[in-house]
Amino acid sequence: MIVHLTNKTEAYGVYPGGQSGNPGSPYYDNFVDYWATGRYYPLWVMGPEEVRDQRVKWVMHFE
Repeated sequence: MIVHLTNKTEAYGVYPGGQSGNPGSPYYDNFVDYWATGRYYPLWVMGPEEVRDQRVKWVMHFE
């Protein structure tokens, strides 16, 4: 992960061992080549004004 901390945070990342990190997963090595060559995906860093953005699929509330 690469993060540029400016007024509007920029972030880029890739999961070289899959999202689960489980070596038994069939998806474990999906992004190893991307990681090894330094290719990263832009990540969305949601701000408070984007709480109702259409990209938000689920919301969890803890009490």
